[in-house]
Amino acid sequence: MNALVMLDCLNLTMEAQHNMSIANDEAKKLFEEVSHVVYGFGIPSVCLFGIFGNVLNLCILTRRKLQKAFKRLELSANLCLVSLAVSDLMFCFFAFPTVFLPQDDVYTSRGFVLYYRIYCAAIINVFIIISTWLTVAMALERYLAICHPLRQDIYLTTSRIKCVIVITYVFSFTFNIPVLWRYEVRQLCTNTSTKVYIPNPIPLWNDRQIDTAYRIIWAVIGNFIPLVLLLYFNVCLCRKIYKSYKMRQAFKRDRRSDHSSTSTSHTITITLVVIIVMFFILVAPSEIVIHLARITDNESNYTYLTIEAVMNFMQSVNFSVNFILYCIISPYFRKTLKYLFCCGCWNIYQVSKQWKKEFETSLM
Repeated sequence: MNALVMLDCLNLTMEAQHNMSIANDEAKKLFEEVSHVVYGFGIPSVCLFGIFGNVLNLCILTRRKLQKAFKRLELSANLCLVSLAVSDLMFCFFAFPTVFLPQDDVYTSRGFVLYYRIYCAAIINVFIIISTWLTVAMALERYLAICHPLRQDIYLTTSRIKCVIVITYVFSFTFNIPVLWRYEVRQLCTNTSTKVYIPNPIPLWNDRQIDTAYRIIWAVIGNFIPLVLLLYFNVCLCRKIYKSYKMRQAFKRDRRSDHSSTSTSHTITITLVVIIVMFFILVAPSEIVIHLARITDNESNYTYLTIEAVMNFMQSVNFSVNFILYCIISPYFRKTLKYLFCCGCWNIYQVSKQWKKEFETSLM
């Protein structure tokens, strides 16, 4: 009787292991398909568009005519938008080379691709934190300007906004320095004489407790605190925007004269609210899932890796679509973009016409 019970238990164990093996193979196959699409086509395409869009953002947001048209408070918000465009541009620039990474994460030489794989996480994390805290800074600026207008002259000076931007950049670079030592190059022995290398993850300073503590601190500073602040500021701004809309509807004729003076500020506020909503949809879930998996040591799970690939794509979209957002919300942005393209096409036409005239003259 005992032998029969042991045999049944053994059969159940073997069946469970077989089912787990099949499920793991299916998860691995799904991960390979998803990662091929995301890292091979999705993220590179989005990053290319992001590079193009953020360059146009900088060209338009830094125009001297726009700087002169802004009031002091609007200029402070514009400085944050310019800094955000720089950070987003750098994110797209450094995330684009993922297209060159091998799917099996095995490298035949100690070249650029291997070292990019080792250090890209640290560099990309820098610009994620910069963009996150610049969004918080813009939300605070709009919150003080809209909800506490009597205090805005005290806190919202251009010099202070510049200091906040510089501190954000310096802190983000400094805070992510330990991530540079998260991987080491490991050489593998093969049956042939060919040397192959893999990036081997290691705990910070070879201490798992320190590594876990740093990850938790990163999650708190890079995710939890910004999420709480952005949620609070966004709720307050949405309430004020709704009240302002109701007041404009009620006193439309009386407020017609000063509508033009408030339209720019209103556009900036709406833009910021949409940026925060996009952050909650595209960035926050990715960072939360990634840090939970790292803290719980599930980074090698194929189901997690599949989710991470999709989340990374969503995150890349967030850093690339502000150009579309500005085109939709800001009339001035659309007019300036049209002006730049029209002038560019006209200049190209004039230069080509001049070259053609010189060429025909030289043949005579």
